[in-house]
Amino acid sequence: MASKAKTRTGVLRVLGAVRLSRTTDESTSPERQKQRIHYWAGGNDARVVQVTEDLDVSGAVSPFDRPGLGEWLTDGKANEWDVLVSWKLDRISRSAEDTLRLLKWCEKHGKRIVCVDDGIDSETQMGRVWIQLAAIFAEVERNTIKERALASREQLRKSGRWHGEAVPYGYMPEPIPTGGWRLVIDPTAQEHVDRIVSDVLAGKSVQSIADGLTEQGVLSPRDHFRNVRGLKVKGAKWNPQTIFKTLESRAWLGVVSHEGNPVLDPEGNEITKAEPLISLETWHRIQSALQERRIGKVNNRTSDASPLLGVIGCKECQANMHHRAQMMSGKQYRYYYCPKKHGKSVKAVEFENAFEQTFLTLLGDKTVMRREYVAAENHTVELMDAKATLNSLMASMMSAQSNTVREALTQQIASVDLRIAHLESLPQREAEWRMVPTGKTYAQEWDYADQEGRRQLLINSGIRALTINLGKGKTPVSFYIPANILERMEDQDASDFRSEESPWELTVQELNELINNN
Repeated sequence: MASKAKTRTGVLRVLGAVRLSRTTDESTSPERQKQRIHYWAGGNDARVVQVTEDLDVSGAVSPFDRPGLGEWLTDGKANEWDVLVSWKLDRISRSAEDTLRLLKWCEKHGKRIVCVDDGIDSETQMGRVWIQLAAIFAEVERNTIKERALASREQLRKSGRWHGEAVPYGYMPEPIPTGGWRLVIDPTAQEHVDRIVSDVLAGKSVQSIADGLTEQGVLSPRDHFRNVRGLKVKGAKWNPQTIFKTLESRAWLGVVSHEGNPVLDPEGNEITKAEPLISLETWHRIQSALQERRIGKVNNRTSDASPLLGVIGCKECQANMHHRAQMMSGKQYRYYYCPKKHGKSVKAVEFENAFEQTFLTLLGDKTVMRREYVAAENHTVELMDAKATLNSLMASMMSAQSNTVREALTQQIASVDLRIAHLESLPQREAEWRMVPTGKTYAQEWDYADQEGRRQLLINSGIRALTINLGKGKTPVSFYIPANILERMEDQDASDFRSEESPWELTVQELNELINNN
């Protein structure tokens, strides 16, 4: 190996390395590690130029990838220090492969590695050998620790206690007097969870929910947890994907899960780790609402979608029309056009104004209906949940490799089977959706809603318009009004309107004439 590299004054320049996997570990605290680094520097007439700190960083992370130490292991920083000093080798790395890579890098750049309490110095041939041996033992120890941690977490999962995993929004950890931790409801976040659930069941898009929370200054989950820990918030926006995934998961039911699957007790019941934020029935209602969004994915656009996106379609091919905006001479012009290029572009503002006025003229005084979830009677919800659990266990059985896992899954499947048999023997009524009046008219809802809310009102009501611009002022429109709305138009001649099977047709000009005559 290259000889000791020194500055022009002959004084060794020390780069200290401090690492801690968990900041709560007092036995290997950063201050103690720093003391040992300065102790070695003082005894070797060396000068400490920098002590890097990597806190809450696993020993499995490569020294080159660590946020603190990594930037000093580059060609740009290599000329600023001579010897890398740490308390012990495992503070530098617990990976034999990473340690060997670091040793070779140091040899190439004329650097030393010193581990104070291990008595290791890479300046000698024996020291380099001991570094490699110690790295192997450190990696073995890391794997042993990992196995113990996994076993401990498995036990904690079965007992329903919190084992240090990410805390779902709506909960917070609380110490148990007898030892360990549990999750309890976070009263501040619970208010926003209730709002999210209410808005989803009311038909609002997840994007509009996220935008609303952000605009009203509600801290995002990440910022909320930072605030609880006394850290500075970063102003992160609410992410609709995060909301969607949380709604899909069973996190707000307060149950224990592992790799997406529920953890069951010997009787086949889900183990709980906290008081539920929502009921099982509400969770199933949420899943039904989310499933509808998947089916109507084309309508799940962002809040800045054009007013009739998902409502206006091509009369030739029935595809949803696309929206285009362009600037000409400092003025914006907007158009709807068929993605398959049927007909010419339709002027957006003219069509939107005619559509809006016609819609309010025909339906403004009619009561808006909404889909309402009718809960299952008796044990139907529990039966649905038990069947879902069974499907999850069967899927896990298909991928299981070891006999141990297969035996455990077989026992759980048998328990769930008994539970399903018992539930099936009880009286039951299937859950269903029904249309109920909201107590508000379309005109009232229209005046209250923003642009996105109006678009969702049209989509949720099933109102649709198909058109095509044939040129020379010929732009026929097929105006679709669902049958359940036609039935309530007692003061109109229903023969003047058509359901989806038989549309009511008129041109944009005729729409305007109808408006003027009413």
